[in-house]
Amino acid sequence: MYGTYGFAFHIEKDGFSIEVNQENGIYVYRRSLDGSSAERKLVSSGGRVIVNPVEPLNLPREVSRHLIVEFEPVSIEPGAQETVYLTFPIEVAVFVAAKGNYEVLDIFSWNRQKYTLYGSPDRGLIARWWGSQVAFSPPLVDPRREGLLSLTITNATNAWVDVSRVVLEGYGMKIFYDDSASIRAWMRISSSMVAETGCHDAPYRDGQRKSLELYTARSIPGIERSRFLMDQGI
Repeated sequence: MYGTYGFAFHIEKDGFSIEVNQENGIYVYRRSLDGSSAERKLVSSGGRVIVNPVEPLNLPREVSRHLIVEFEPVSIEPGAQETVYLTFPIEVAVFVAAKGNYEVLDIFSWNRQKYTLYGSPDRGLIARWWGSQVAFSPPLVDPRREGLLSLTITNATNAWVDVSRVVLEGYGMKIFYDDSASIRAWMRISSSMVAETGCHDAPYRDGQRKSLELYTARSIPGIERSRFLMDQGI
């Protein structure tokens, strides 16, 4: 499903369909999934349609810039660095590209969205919630619903530390894809309650392409945040 298409294509599988057709001199985009649908009319001399996974922070509407992934606690020994494997929720965006500009046509997902509070009611923030199994080798994923989150944890303290969640800043999220999506993230623990997190701008495996990022497509100026300080528990 992911990829770049011309202005006439059709994909249909397992109750999902997406297409662009020319009708009466204009192009029409249509998407159908599990009873929901979207349609846009495009007046254009031609271009490209890009379908790729994006930051999972847009549905049912944009209410948070942060993703929190919770998992069973793992204990990290003092000074150690360990990579664990989690999953993250998939949202798919459809872009139209023409004359150097990008427009978001549609965003959809096979997942239901849940949000939660990270931290205290007075200092916390709303985050998109996702629960994941934790593994020490890459798990199989359902590419429609979840991507692979590789998280390298560094315990920079002199004590054992338990970790059961990671919060990622949406603007710094770097997603790569082939048949499925992946993120390479890191966490540096500075105390039993505090860690800094971020994402590497590199694919998990060779051959993966970088997703077109929504904040780039929307031309949001002044966005430079790429790290997040988890100071209300890890």
